[in-house]
Amino acid sequence: MPIYIFNCEECDETFDVRASFIEKESGLHAECPRCHSLLTRQMITAGAILRGGSNFGARLSSGCGPNPTAGCCG
Repeated sequence: MPIYIFNCEECDETFDVRASFIEKESGLHAECPRCHSLLTRQMITAGAILRGGSNFGARLSSGCGPNPTAGCCG
């Protein structure tokens, strides 16, 4: 289940919300765990921008970038 990161506009608390894609599509309204405000905004997460190629897993585990050299990962 995906985890979404939200920020509260009332108290500036940043918190995680675990929700299914169906819950997200139907309009996820996250409540701040600190002040219980509903004035929250979803933040952009790394999971939203990660896209993999054929060796995506290898790059994540090795720390190599998209153009590894012998000195980098070799």
